[in-house]
This record gives sequence, structure tokens and C-alpha cells, in this order.
Amino acid sequence: MTDAPTRRGRGLAVVIALALLFFALLALIILKTGGKPEPQTAPVSETLTVLPARIRIRTEPKASAPVVAQAKSGEQVKLLEDRGAWVRVETGEGLSGWAERAYLERTAERERRLARYKAIRALPPLKGVSGDRTPLYAGPGIFYPLVGELGGDSTVLVFTRDHDFYAIDHDGSVAYASVDAIDVSSTGTRQLDVAQTSTTETTDTAPPVPDTMATMPLPVPAPVVPETPQQAEPSGGVYAAVPPGGTQPEEVDRVIPAYPPAARRAGIAGPVVVRGIVRRDGTIDNVEIIRDLPYGLGESARRAVSRWRFRPATFAGEPIDVYYTVTVNFKLQ
Repeated sequence: MTDAPTRRGRGLAVVIALALLFFALLALIILKTGGKPEPQTAPVSETLTVLPARIRIRTEPKASAPVVAQAKSGEQVKLLEDRGAWVRVETGEGLSGWAERAYLERTAERERRLARYKAIRALPPLKGVSGDRTPLYAGPGIFYPLVGELGGDSTVLVFTRDHDFYAIDHDGSVAYASVDAIDVSSTGTRQLDVAQTSTTETTDTAPPVPDTMATMPLPVPAPVVPETPQQAEPSGGVYAAVPPGGTQPEEVDRVIPAYPPAARRAGIAGPVVVRGIVRRDGTIDNVEIIRDLPYGLGESARRAVSRWRFRPATFAGEPIDVYYTVTVNFKLQ
């Protein structure tokens, strides 16, 4: 029978032996992998598409590394290795290096973006003018890749608003610009003036619609003219505009927006542009603010127009769903 000191000595020896074995195995793993995680090798056939106007391809996966090549928007590169924020790619000229992953799209990502752009471009556009030089982004935010730039006083088509950015036409596609950089014109839209005395929402019967480009029904062709084929119903069932030969929606009952007291006290005035869909039953929904003003003016206009009632637009003798744009002019005098 062994004494207590001997047993303690043997136990300590076992612990030391196990510790040495652990560190030996750890050292072997580090030597084998170089202390770095195994890189993810991308499928050889996978390609990525360049999103911004231009990207730089570097010798190492860091922004300070030397540039070995450049690639322009729309170019495709082969994906060789994926390390998360950086990917190693090969250009069409056979040059390889590292590029930032955020500036490249996989095929599925590109297809989703183009489908979204197609839906946006189906909306009825408004004209706008840029102020100073305006950066354009691939999405509604400054963290999206830059895809171009507008010069000062450039005329653009504005499709919709997404938070603080307008989706505009850019070389036949869609790009996003800050709402502060684009002045959206209300020309050609239905106009409604709101005086500062309008402190609460009121309902009135709409006057006859004036004969303007935006509201005048287009003439029906004379009987002697051969009948043109009917226009197919658009995707989603909503027309961007009434087709030729149809009748425009007609306002029947309107709710006049209230002029928010805070806006009156602050001296805020000007046009607010809202757009919605006039339905076959004469209601209007999906009303969105295209051009906004502070102190609640945009929301006041949107809320009031959402309660309007119409005689619906028609085409080929049948009521249709169609987009309808209204400019609410808040006036202090």
C-alpha cells in the first residue's frame, strides 16, 4: 500500500503528462493550418457582377493594398475564394486579386434587384431637377455602392420615394438620390390649394375637373378610323396612366387637408405631392408621399387624400385601377 505523498506525486505526473500532450496537439494544429481558418473555396463556375461604376482589385484583402486591376459596372468576374468582406476574383483578362464583396453581386442577387427595378419603372414618373452634383446609389441609402453621379440642373424622372431617397431613371435602369438633392415638379398633376385657415379636415364636393393635360379625357377616335387593339392589362392590374380612348378618374368627394398648427407657426408653405391608386370601386389606396414638407404637412395631405372618392377611370367600357397624383399646395397667404 502506497503512502499519501507517493499517490500525490503520481497524480501530479499524470496531470503534467496530459497537459504536455494537449499543448503538443495544439502546436501540431497551428503548424498545419498556419494559425488561420481554412479559406472557403468558391465553386469554379460561379461568377459575380460588378455593381458600382468601377471597383479596384488589389493584391491583398485590404484597402491599402496595391491595385492590380479594375473592373467596370456590369462586368463579370470569376469567384475564386470567399473570405466574407473580401473575395478573390479573376477578371476576363485573367488578372486575379481581391475585391470588396459589397460591390459584387451573385446571379440570384442581381436577378432580385433587376426585378425590383422593373416594378419601380412601371410606376408613373414625375419630372425632377437636381441641384448641385448629386451622387447616385444602388439602393436607398449612402451605404449602398455608388453607381453614378448627376450634374447640376440635370432633368430626371422620379418614380417613387423610399425613405429619404428618390428612385430615379438612370441610363435606362434605376438609381437612388437624396430627396434633398432633387426638386420634384408638380407640373401636370391635379392641384389642390390649402389655406392657413384650414385648421381641421373638411369635406367638400369636388368642382368639375379642369381641362388640363393631366385630367382631360382623351378623345375617342372617330368611327371611320379602324379600331385599335385593346391594351393588355398591366402586371399587377394597375395602369400607370389611362390608355388612349379611356376616361380619367373624376373626383366626387374630397377631404381638404388640415394645415398643421406647427407648420403655420414655423412659416412652412409649399407643395406636397402624393400618389395613390384609384380603384374600380371609386376608393383610393396605397397613397404615398412623393414630395414632402416638414411639420406634418406631407402626412396631413396623405391622410386627407386617402379618404377621397372618385368615379373610377374606364377603358374599353370597363372600370380600371389607375395611379393618381395630387399636388397639395399649402399656402400661408
